[in-house]
Amino acid sequence: MNSSAPSVSMGSFRLQYAATPRLCRKFGPVRRNAAHQPFSQATFQLASRAKPDAITMTRKLLPLLLFLILALQGCVSPRPSHPADILITNAVLISPEREKPLQGAWLAINGDRIVAVGDGAPPAGASEIIDAQGKYLIPGLIDSHVHLYHATGLKRRYTDDFDRLYAAYMAQQPRSFLYYGFTSIIELNSDEEANARFLSSPQRPRLFHCGQGVILSDGFMAMELGATSVGEAYPGYLIDTYRDAPAPPGADPAAHTPEAAVRHIKDSGGRCVKAYYEEALWWPGDEPPAFSLPTPEIMRDLVGEAHHQDMPVILHATTPAGHEFALATGVDILAHGMWEWPGQAFDAPEPQETYADIASRIAASETWLQPTFASIRNTASLFNEAVLADPRWVNAVPSSYMDYLKGDAQKQRDMFLAVFEHKLRENGETAPVPALQRAFNLRYQRLIGKMAENGANLTFGTDTAVGAFGWASPPGLAGLWEIGIWDAAGIDPETIFKALTINNASAFGLSDDLGTLEAAKLADLLLLRENPLEDVSAYDTIELVITGGSVIDRQSLSAAQN
Repeated sequence: MNSSAPSVSMGSFRLQYAATPRLCRKFGPVRRNAAHQPFSQATFQLASRAKPDAITMTRKLLPLLLFLILALQGCVSPRPSHPADILITNAVLISPEREKPLQGAWLAINGDRIVAVGDGAPPAGASEIIDAQGKYLIPGLIDSHVHLYHATGLKRRYTDDFDRLYAAYMAQQPRSFLYYGFTSIIELNSDEEANARFLSSPQRPRLFHCGQGVILSDGFMAMELGATSVGEAYPGYLIDTYRDAPAPPGADPAAHTPEAAVRHIKDSGGRCVKAYYEEALWWPGDEPPAFSLPTPEIMRDLVGEAHHQDMPVILHATTPAGHEFALATGVDILAHGMWEWPGQAFDAPEPQETYADIASRIAASETWLQPTFASIRNTASLFNEAVLADPRWVNAVPSSYMDYLKGDAQKQRDMFLAVFEHKLRENGETAPVPALQRAFNLRYQRLIGKMAENGANLTFGTDTAVGAFGWASPPGLAGLWEIGIWDAAGIDPETIFKALTINNASAFGLSDDLGTLEAAKLADLLLLRENPLEDVSAYDTIELVITGGSVIDRQSLSAAQN
């Protein structure tokens, strides 16, 4: 225990106490007021009224009682020792560690940190005061699955104007995340150039990343590289020594061990490890080239080394086999859910018993599940006119980009059908493709809803921007759509709120700084007109975005203003 913590002596006992956030969350804040009796008076009145045979027990319990009460007194949110830079008053403060919203709350910020939170009379002397007038103050949202190098629906093969469109999209991208409340994002397969471009924006979310994903020397992703060598594209690749995995020409196997792969990520600034269990069920040809899946042994080694470095492991997996592999190898987070059901029709409404059992075991496990509904909704957008009709696009992308999506980008629908329609009908499906896509998405929505009902540990990610066919991954707006899909799946607003905040922060080791509105946390927060615990539509009623103590009017972030 910290030797500088307050202490009290009683006989042979010397107790130190320090109110920890966990203790405060469990018992709630203790407010001092004139009605509180001094501890010593209250305690010894208790002792004097006790029966003789209880006095000994009472004396034995006194040190513990004293410790508990003094520790709880430490839960009083301290008033700032210096006048705040920013003071927000009269708010309804909603934070996931609290059992209920704090009415009439104030929150003080100095620099980029929250320094105090409370209710009642606010501290005086703040440089800037924001009267929230009963609006809702929540932590900034976290999207824990993004890919910053993709622009939704844009490929060179679709347009001669690629460079201009890409540049305009990327210039707006950071502001669009903020516009929709995402003050932190996590890139799961980072590109140095894309990260640098993003970080150069004066208004942007916090960016955390996992470095490059860890691919196998002979895995599926290595097969997609064409003439580019795996070492050139993914220098931190892994050689699976538990089978006869070939080392690329000139490669030193000692430089491609789990230890080396994790070190490569850490040296690049990554704070998490992404691995892959990809079965290539959607290979565009009849059969993919030969490739290998990771062995359980090499994955356990990778997980062990990552955990040794205090880094969580995320596994890309969309199949029952991939989810069983996750359970067997101890990965921390499943990126994507089990939307593939091999051997079943594309529009089969329910998973077969063995698949349902795997989903139940995932829900009962400690593994975090990141559903990314948007990943497959992106493909379905090819056949859903309502996606591009949403008026909120105006806030997410430049108008010229919308013109492209409604024009040249439309040619990808026929391209998709030419390449993949036969895959949609491998099990005798006869429905039109739009109906098949709707059924595929709705069955996955039901599956995740049931897993949530069964207690699955959920994190929130969007896979923005999906690099495949489709255009339903605009920055920020895809997150708002994803929230709506969670709601449609029957996931309650409190669970959604926690997934967007503290669950993401906890799963990725960020909870010391993010995820709640508490003293010492980073000052990333949102002011909303409506209550997100009552209706998820409230997430689109943001008025102010505060990131690192900087206050931004939401409308100034809109693509329509830039």
